[in-house]
Amino acid sequence: MTTTSEQVRDNGSGRRRGGPDRPTLCFFYVPTSGPSRRVEAFLAQVLQRRQNHRAFSVQRVNCDEHPELVERFAIKHVPTLIVIENRKVSGRLEGSCGCRQIEKLLEPWLNHQAGRGSVENGSRSPVRDVASASRDGSSQTAYTRVGLRLPARVSFERWKALGREIGSVATASSWWLGDWACYGEGRYGEKYKQAIAVTGFDHQTLRNYAWVAGRFDVSRRRDKLSFAHHAEVAALSEEEQDEWLDLAERSGWSRNELRARLRNEKRAQIPSGVEQLRLNVEAARVERWRAAAEAESLDLTEWLVAAADDAAQRLVASVAGDGARAGRRPTRAERAGKQGARAA
Repeated sequence: MTTTSEQVRDNGSGRRRGGPDRPTLCFFYVPTSGPSRRVEAFLAQVLQRRQNHRAFSVQRVNCDEHPELVERFAIKHVPTLIVIENRKVSGRLEGSCGCRQIEKLLEPWLNHQAGRGSVENGSRSPVRDVASASRDGSSQTAYTRVGLRLPARVSFERWKALGREIGSVATASSWWLGDWACYGEGRYGEKYKQAIAVTGFDHQTLRNYAWVAGRFDVSRRRDKLSFAHHAEVAALSEEEQDEWLDLAERSGWSRNELRARLRNEKRAQIPSGVEQLRLNVEAARVERWRAAAEAESLDLTEWLVAAADDAAQRLVASVAGDGARAGRRPTRAERAGKQGARAA
């Protein structure tokens, strides 16, 4: 890591500068670069773990789209992190790095901001970058918890950029809630259930967020795909998850397109003579079933099939013969008994 202190001129790049109390953290990246994706994931993890997303105004700079900024800041390696404070480069980190190196770079500002519950007047949101001034010279975009008010004159390109930012925040907030719920459940247990009211979400919704977040390490999450894309493949193995997400990213599939293709793939794998059933079940009941399946070390679908077979075996006396037993999945106790007999 190298640290420099050089004067930075603002000659109309259109990017915001951080003031003395809120420096700008510029992340220079290339979309096709694997190290760029990994370092961005580590950066998000550091800011999240320190519970301080407001210490910086974070700006992502695509080096392919902004060669003038690459030249101005003398970017030699991708990715590169630069901290700009008072119009000067106050910190710099180049190339592949991990959480520890990023924390060391940002430590002075994270410590300075620690414990501050709000920024400026206390009413600003972590998404305030969405409300940056429009580039066509009109007044600022105003936003609250219940609405977004745009200036009278906003260029089409700026309007599209705002939509992109809002979509990015929506996806990020789902991951944030999922990681927050995972942490609280693991750290505080029952107390976590008492705290979820502060989010305004019900317990089952947060559990779903947490389940999806728990299925994907930060380094495996695709910033070009939504949280909903990841949720569609969360139940698959890691190898299958990566395969489908790669396809969705390369092909530009929407969440609905990914869902449709997954369903078609499942239908194609169903052998002849097998009937597919679809159930509409309350979320709370599914959660109980999933917990029971995990206790039996079974997939939810396998557990449901085994439970249905066991119930049919007990209640329908007419199919209680050898034929019915041959067609049902043996219970864990039966499997253990057979293994013991073979060992004897």
